[in-house]
Amino acid sequence: MGLFTGPWSGIPNVALTLFFGLVFIVIAAIWADRFGKGYAPVILVGLMAGLQMLVSVTSAKNVGLYFGGQSFFIIAGSLMFPILACGEDYINEFYGRDVAKASVLAQLIIRVLSTLFLVWIIFLPSPPNGEANYSMFATLMGVVPRVAAASITASYIGGILNVNIFAKIKKQTGGKKLWLRTFVSTFVGLTTNAVLFTLLAFVGLRTIDQMLQMIFISVAVRLFTGFIELGFLYFMKYLRDKGFILREVKDLVISAKVEA
Repeated sequence: MGLFTGPWSGIPNVALTLFFGLVFIVIAAIWADRFGKGYAPVILVGLMAGLQMLVSVTSAKNVGLYFGGQSFFIIAGSLMFPILACGEDYINEFYGRDVAKASVLAQLIIRVLSTLFLVWIIFLPSPPNGEANYSMFATLMGVVPRVAAASITASYIGGILNVNIFAKIKKQTGGKKLWLRTFVSTFVGLTTNAVLFTLLAFVGLRTIDQMLQMIFISVAVRLFTGFIELGFLYFMKYLRDKGFILREVKDLVISAKVEA
């Protein structure tokens, strides 16, 4: 049995998914800071909204993660949430709670609109002899209203909890104990996300045992994510201390002047 298909294949599959996501955020954060300068927070908020949109197009895929030879069911889109939490904490740590909350709101807006637009795209008529393509696309990108609503609700509530807890612990500790605010906020926010999503999406459709299994594997993945995120944030803090990023951090003020 291969590393990615064996009885413990869930571990490398989850680890690599999170690793690719973190590499993506690291590159984006450095790129935004180096070229966006004072507008880096705006770029990063847009990035987070774009990542949230990926949840819409990946939630139709079911994933089986194997631990000890037992398969655990999870929605592919759920694997995006730990990556989003890392991005939110990065924005919160280096640009402040207000920008992080704006990021969560931007994610909510783009998720709702992208889901509605995706539904419209799915039901556009197919050309002659294009029924097979239509059916394939509709199956692949299909939106289940209840699941989509549950995911959007859980994502927003979990994101707001993550941002507020992170900022509150940072204030109470005087900016120290990065490890504490990162782990606690990530665990509470993502666990709330997992529980809310499972209950809202699957009560009455799956057995209690199946839902408990989904919550268990989701929480386990989020605990694992917390440790990876710590490494990510300390690495970005190292880059900041060395002057590689955030050398020209300034308060971002966007104003509009209306001329008579």
